[in-house]
Amino acid sequence: TAVEDSERIFTELIRSIERSRSELIRLIRDQEKRAVSRAEGRLERLEQEINDLRRRDAELEQLSHTQDHIQFLQ
Repeated sequence: TAVEDSERIFTELIRSIERSRSELIRLIRDQEKRAVSRAEGRLERLEQEINDLRRRDAELEQLSHTQDHIQFLQ
C-alpha cells in the first residue's frame, strides 16, 4: 500500500541520514585529533625553544659579569 511504501521510504531515508551523520562525526573527530596532535607538537617545539633561549640567556648573563674579557669575546 501507499502507506507501507511511504514508511519504508522514510525508514530508508532515516537510516541513510544516520549513516551520513555517523560518517560526518567520525571525519570531524579524526580531523580534531590531527589538529590536536599538530598543536601538541608545536607546543613541544616552542617549549624546547623557550628552554634553549633561557639557557642561552643565563650563559650570556654569566659571561656579562665575568672579569675575563677574552672569555667574554669568545
